[in-house]
Amino acid sequence: MTRAGGDGSRQVAPGQLAHDQALHRDLEQILGAPVVMLSEVGSTNQELADRARDAALHGQTPEDLTLVATDFQSQGRGRLDRTWVVEPGEALTFSLLLRPAAPSGQPLPTQSFGWLTMLLSCAVVQALADHGVQAQVKWPNDVLVGDRKMVGVLASLVTFDHLPPAVVVGAGINVSSTHLPVDTATSVVLEGGTGDRALLLRAMVSRFLPIYRSYCADPTQLTRPDGTLRALVEGLLGTLGRRVRAELPGDQTPLEGQAVGLDDHGALIIRDDDGAHHHLNAGDVIHLRPVQEAR
Repeated sequence: MTRAGGDGSRQVAPGQLAHDQALHRDLEQILGAPVVMLSEVGSTNQELADRARDAALHGQTPEDLTLVATDFQSQGRGRLDRTWVVEPGEALTFSLLLRPAAPSGQPLPTQSFGWLTMLLSCAVVQALADHGVQAQVKWPNDVLVGDRKMVGVLASLVTFDHLPPAVVVGAGINVSSTHLPVDTATSVVLEGGTGDRALLLRAMVSRFLPIYRSYCADPTQLTRPDGTLRALVEGLLGTLGRRVRAELPGDQTPLEGQAVGLDDHGALIIRDDDGAHHHLNAGDVIHLRPVQEAR
């Protein structure tokens, strides 16, 4: 339930995530890092990036796995700068600050950052499966049930003057929405899952942490063609084997072909109709008919 504030803004009633002290404690214990729970924010990704930069300006080192979650995100953005807004209390929106480093403490190179969006997407899929919803990842940043979108994941690089860069990775999950504006969207509740956002947030964070720790321990070995983490991602990636069209940035001509794999940096490999292979690092991918049906 929401109520209007004196300035006309919407305020989230008590009892939501921002007021759940037990959830706050649990998340801090799981992550071993600061957790910020807000009633409302423009964007959790932007909020977390701003907090990290401010900490660095004051001589502090932003902590890996710092979390910001909110009951209502009023200015959420998706890929290609699309607006993403739902009613208060209907979505689970959170962001994690990632400063990936090897066990020695050596920061991982930025070339390794391309996998982080998909790792969070995979953790989301696993957590949803734990609660009865079978979903899959659409490269690089969506989670679908069938061909309907339930989750968007978005990453952004955060740079500092005297520290290695970090990544903010955020997820927006349609949890309890039952009246969606397009028939290509769905929600956890519509797919028979739980509407308990606190339960889902615990599950997603708990699922992500071991994947992330494993990746940081040996990203090259684990994401090589025979690597266990590569196998995990590819097993949950519904894009592979599909005929796809990639809408590329700027005025570039769309690329169409079959998604045949990932490269060592997490880029999608598309084989066009002439047999040439293209490595797609960024772009909006549209699933077309399955290859076997397109022939």
